[in-house]
Amino acid sequence: MNETDELDLADVAATLDGDEEAYRNIVERHSVAIQKQMRNFARDPGTAEELTQDVFVEAFLGLAKFRGDAPFRHWLARIATLTGYAYWKKRDKEKKKVQLHENLEAETAEPEPDPDTPDPDQAARLLYDLLALLPADDRMAMTLMYLENLGQEEIAKRLGWPRVMVAIRIYRAKQKLRKLGKREPWKGRLEWIS
Repeated sequence: MNETDELDLADVAATLDGDEEAYRNIVERHSVAIQKQMRNFARDPGTAEELTQDVFVEAFLGLAKFRGDAPFRHWLARIATLTGYAYWKKRDKEKKKVQLHENLEAETAEPEPDPDTPDPDQAARLLYDLLALLPADDRMAMTLMYLENLGQEEIAKRLGWPRVMVAIRIYRAKQKLRKLGKREPWKGRLEWIS
């Protein structure tokens, strides 16, 4: 057990005993990592900040359920993943998906990217626009694997899915992305990213 894990355990116990300062310590210790994780779910900084706050509220409300079998940061990362997933599901239900054609029309005013010097911001926008076209389950698997660099086993643990389901989701998502990449208006726009 490292020093951070020991501090987390002590602060969890103190928080459960009513020490508000102890939970503030937990938030300060883990907020940067959680904010970074939430940026995988929402590119807008304000939305990512709201999701980060939601994670810490959920963690506080469920703190008595933390068993201490694994490091606190793992437990918190799982809450963050489920919070981001719920955000996607809610957004999809409200029909607030990214409007691909509107985004691409807005980009036509910008010069075409130079294949020798790709713009990282534009690459990120295209990637997130593409991922937004996937169903939430597929998008979740791809985000955890490729943006958070998790293996299939860890993804399965975080989401409570069987490992084979994770593998199938990733396979299907890749197939869907390949098909999307060959369609207009994506055709020719993704070659410079690789």
